[in-house]
Amino acid sequence: MQNIAFGILVAILIFLFTFTFAVLGKGEYEPSPEEEGGHAETAIALVVPS
Repeated sequence: MQNIAFGILVAILIFLFTFTFAVLGKGEYEPSPEEEGGHAETAIALVVPS
């Protein structure tokens, strides 16, 4: 029974990786400007104090 569950988990993991890279590989995914700004400000805020 554990082997079946493990196989199902591995299959789901492979599917998720495949789906993720299929979407990102098409090049249609573009983060919104709000998200980019938020990430940039966070990165700057983390870099400046050090």
